[in-house]
Amino acid sequence: MNEEPTFAPSPAEARAALAEVDLVLAQTRHAIRQGISAPLLILWGCLWIVADLTTQFHPQAMAWLWWVLDLVGIVGWVLIFKLHGQRMKSPRGWRYGAAWGILFFYAILWVNLLVPVDWPQTNDQWNAFEPVFRRITAYFHTVPMFAYVIGGLWLDPFFIWLGAIVTALIVLGFCFVHEYFYLWLAVTGGGALVVSGVFIKKFWK
Repeated sequence: MNEEPTFAPSPAEARAALAEVDLVLAQTRHAIRQGISAPLLILWGCLWIVADLTTQFHPQAMAWLWWVLDLVGIVGWVLIFKLHGQRMKSPRGWRYGAAWGILFFYAILWVNLLVPVDWPQTNDQWNAFEPVFRRITAYFHTVPMFAYVIGGLWLDPFFIWLGAIVTALIVLGFCFVHEYFYLWLAVTGGGALVVSGVFIKKFWK
């Protein structure tokens, strides 16, 4: 059985293919920069900072504060969407923002399936629950870092490094920074979201 010979692309064809890939990446970055992803990352980074600082200094408030912060996040998402309505024509930018919502939907679903918990209401209940809550909190802070590393394979090596370094910092904090773990997360978790949002707005073209 005869097989048709295959021919390697010429240098000019290879350069043209690479240039087309670079063009698609540049268009994707531009669409993301012009969309809602960067302001959403900054918004949720600030909300995470508030949540972590509150957990550090007044943990009992988390029974109701997360609901308030989620509501603020949803209202903020609607306002940002309306303000950027004219920029949402690009499907790439919209899909990137939707990907974050899908990711966190599954993150919340998985943790509730694997570790269903009753939230504590008193100081004694909280003290007994705190080790479990610390694990859940560390889990939710590593979820976006996973997305950064995966997305960085296509978008920008900055996100690979950011996701990997922040993940390592979260694990170090979980293992060694027990007393001020949530304060540590306010910087490494929420701070990372804010930094990535600012980076997209200021440096992506």
